[in-house]
Amino acid sequence: MKLDRRKFLKIGAVAGGTAVCTTATPAQAREAREPDPNWYGMLNDSTRCIGCKACQVACKKENKLESESTLGDQAQLGKAIYDSPRQLSEHTYTLIKMAKDEKTGESTFVKQQCMHCVDPACQSACIVGALKKQPDGSVKYDSDLCMGCRYCMVACPFSVPQFEWQRAIPSIKKCTLCSETRLSKGQPTACSSACPAGAITFGKRDELLKIARHRIEAEPERYLDHIYGEREVGGTNVFYLTKPQMQFAGLGLPDFGYKAVSGVTESIQHRIFQYFIPPIAVYSILGGIMAYNQRRKKNAGIEGGEEDEY
Repeated sequence: MKLDRRKFLKIGAVAGGTAVCTTATPAQAREAREPDPNWYGMLNDSTRCIGCKACQVACKKENKLESESTLGDQAQLGKAIYDSPRQLSEHTYTLIKMAKDEKTGESTFVKQQCMHCVDPACQSACIVGALKKQPDGSVKYDSDLCMGCRYCMVACPFSVPQFEWQRAIPSIKKCTLCSETRLSKGQPTACSSACPAGAITFGKRDELLKIARHRIEAEPERYLDHIYGEREVGGTNVFYLTKPQMQFAGLGLPDFGYKAVSGVTESIQHRIFQYFIPPIAVYSILGGIMAYNQRRKKNAGIEGGEEDEY
C-alpha cells in the first residue's frame, strides 16, 4: 500500500496534533538502494524450528545479556524459574515465539530479531548517524554518537530497536548479526551455530536466496512459494520461509510492500534541518509512521483484525 504525502501528513497530524509539518515542500524521492550479494545474513525456516530456544540462549551468552523471567513467575513464586522473555528488549536480541495464523488456526514457532534491512529506516531516521549499514551487511549502532532521541524506534517497521530505560546513560539495543564478535573472525552467528534443527542458515545474501528457492522447489507442499525479506521494505538480510497453511502475517511479518520505508524517514530528517521544525513536530510525524505500521500489522491479522482498505 503506497503511503502518499497526503496520507502521511494526515496520520502525522492525528498522532501528534500538530500541523507544523505542512510548511515543508514535498520531498524528492531518491533512488532505491540495491543489496550487495556479498552481505551476510540469515535464513529462518519456520517449518524446521522446534521452539527449543537454543538460539535465544546462544545470543544471550554471546552478547553477555542478562536473563529475564515473566512477571507472573516472579509474582507467584518470588523468583525466576527460567528465562522466558515475552518480547524483544535491551536484554533480548533474539526471541522465539509461538505464532498462530488467525485465519487458518495453524501454529508454528518463529524467530524474531533485527532484519538488517538493505535500506534501514532506523539509519535514515537517525539525525546523528548512530546507526549505519556496514560492509558486512549488518546495521551497526554507535552509542558514542547517539543522543537518545529514539527516532529509530518509531521509524523501524518491525519495532526492533529497544531502549535501555533503567540506565543512567541509556543506549539502543538490538541484534548486531554478531558483526564484531564473530563475523570479523570469519565465524557464523551464534544463533545459527546453536540451532540443532537446521532452522537457521547463515551465509551471504545471494547464497541464502538460492538455498531458500531450492527448498521451495524441492518441497512445494511444505513451503509457501514466497521468500519474505527478498523484496519487502526494499529488501532485508534476514529471510523467512513458512508453510502454505501459515501466512507471513501470522508470523508477525506483515506485507509492508516492496518500497523501503527509509525514503520517507530520510526526507523527514532533511526537512527538519531545512525548516527548523521543532522536535515535538518530528515526534508527531514519526509517531504517525509507527501508528500506520501498527495498524497495518493489525489489519494483516497479527492481532486478529480484518483487512481494511485505506
